[in-house]
Amino acid sequence: MTARYAGSVLELPPRALSGVTGRRTAEVALALVALAAALAALCPPAALADGDPASDVLVYQPVFFPYNPAPHAAQRELNGLVKSANQQGYKIRVAVIQSPRDLGSIPTLFGKPSVYARFLSSELSSIWRDRVLVVMPSGYGLAQGARLVRRGGVDRVVVNTRSGPDEAVLRRLPPPGGSTPADIVAAASKAVRALAARHDIALVAAPPRSPSSDGGGSGRDTGLAAAVAGVVGLTAGLLWFLWRTRPRRSTG
Repeated sequence: MTARYAGSVLELPPRALSGVTGRRTAEVALALVALAAALAALCPPAALADGDPASDVLVYQPVFFPYNPAPHAAQRELNGLVKSANQQGYKIRVAVIQSPRDLGSIPTLFGKPSVYARFLSSELSSIWRDRVLVVMPSGYGLAQGARLVRRGGVDRVVVNTRSGPDEAVLRRLPPPGGSTPADIVAAASKAVRALAARHDIALVAAPPRSPSSDGGGSGRDTGLAAAVAGVVGLTAGLLWFLWRTRPRRSTG
């Protein structure tokens, strides 16, 4: 006897699932579906990205922070400044690049903030045509409206929007005072303030949080990684259980 489809339901022969094994298998299958949904919810696009992490993160949030976490207070300040800038009409997204690891598959662009800013702007061109600020230990890069054009079999980044006056502001800024995540994030906050000030925009930073609520950034990241690992492990175990309890054909 063979299985047949009825609409979207796969009907199995009566003896394919029976007794305790059949009920347990059905229950485990439902649990597997729930776990798969949980895994999808736990993993943001950045966690699944394999190329340029910042170009994935900046699709759905305005700031990309380095993998090595900066103090939560510094991250909160930069998030607040960028939010304030965008709310007041100075449209900008920021990538904080502290190490080659933050560049994913293109670590050769580390130390070249202007080049990477143009590349990142072109990567985001389908959803973001405004300013992209890049901050690295070596300095700053700014681009707007870049796009990728293929000429003579070679991909080239073309920038149509000029941002010379804003770039001049960045050239006058000293480079970050160090190479730690805290140093680079603090420098990014100063750069956003300076750029907005050139346009007569006074930014409002997010109010500080109490010490009891400060420090959840890296802890949440660790918790997320542990949750994802747990879901993957449980999923593997459930798949093994389903394989072990699969219906077997009678050889008699």
